[in-house]
Amino acid sequence: MTPLASARLHAFAYLSDVLSPVWDLPAFDGKILKIDGGPHYPDLQEELDHLVVLGLVEVSNLEYVGRGENGARLEGQYALNFASSFLAPLLAGLGAGKEDEAIDADDRRVHNFMVELAGALATLPNDEIDIAASVDVTYRSVNSLNNIVDFAEWAEDTWQANPSWQASERFEAFLPDDAELSPGEKLYLYATYLGRVANAA
Repeated sequence: MTPLASARLHAFAYLSDVLSPVWDLPAFDGKILKIDGGPHYPDLQEELDHLVVLGLVEVSNLEYVGRGENGARLEGQYALNFASSFLAPLLAGLGAGKEDEAIDADDRRVHNFMVELAGALATLPNDEIDIAASVDVTYRSVNSLNNIVDFAEWAEDTWQANPSWQASERFEAFLPDDAELSPGEKLYLYATYLGRVANAA
């Protein structure tokens, strides 16, 4: 899935937030502004730009892309710079190395979740991945107030506010009584669902 286009990176960030309860993790950001072109996190983009300046991430194919009423956005293709001597220890500290190298034990769980979600989305063709976040159940929710999709930030009942989480848990209803799905299997099934909706769009 890399190098990763800006829009796809932000879509992945959104899907990781909205599906984090499947892994029993809190959302990093429980709300998103619904705009043309799919999810976009200005803070994430700023941090990504910092990583480019520090030489930890490489960017290519920069271009301005129109976003309807939201103007234009500078987008590119991003990839980790594995030539950087700082990258390996940094990733290890964030849970991508051995278990005892993680600065925080929870970072290992977050890393495992991200890898599983990336693997699930990678089973889809590129054109389906590109619009997966836009066809997500929560993102296209008609209950969005002023184009803000709030699934965990101010919502009193995060289960009710997050139809994506509900849908991923619903798959178990189709199994025999003595069977259950792992969190990873739920992510793969939800990715398959997104692909079908994207195909129908």
